[in-house]
Amino acid sequence: MEEKLQEALWCAHQLFARRLVRGSTGNISFRHENKIYISRSGSCFGRLSKEDFAVLSVNGQIVEGLPSKEYPLHLTFYRQDSETNAVIHTHSLFTTALSCMRKPDVSIQKLYSYTPYLKMLTEGKIGVAAYGPPGSKQLFDTFEKVFSADTRTYVLKNHGIAVGAKSAYKAFDIVEEFETSASLAAILESREEAGLRTI
Repeated sequence: MEEKLQEALWCAHQLFARRLVRGSTGNISFRHENKIYISRSGSCFGRLSKEDFAVLSVNGQIVEGLPSKEYPLHLTFYRQDSETNAVIHTHSLFTTALSCMRKPDVSIQKLYSYTPYLKMLTEGKIGVAAYGPPGSKQLFDTFEKVFSADTRTYVLKNHGIAVGAKSAYKAFDIVEEFETSASLAAILESREEAGLRTI
């Protein structure tokens, strides 16, 4: 338990330090002994401490604290994929910009053509969930409909990204690589539009 907690705290602090989350946005969770520990509502990744985790049952019953309003996103991962032990959800700049594209699924395929790393980490499996207001039943229902146990990375339309993995460290790696790939795409595509040569 302590190891998982420290891992989640490291990831939260690093995400904030690297400006992949801002203010009180984003949420992180991990599974331990059939309970889900998730960052509480209104918490800030930069100041996150062990006291800032609420506790849920896998069935969604609140055991302790006030969880992030988007905890149903996390529960979908845990209920439908027994190998998921951590979930990270962020609204980083370039990832969110990509999620606002008219056809984010097409934009995701373009990401794979720049460097191999995102495809390696996700095995080329990235889902897209239609827009639903943050924290809404519409969002959770939409996400559950597109969720597949063999896909652990999802772009939420006009919102951000949600990643499940065997550990918080692995989820962190995907979140960071997705942001790097999205920022690289934005830079290269803007150069191409300006008529500048790219490598």
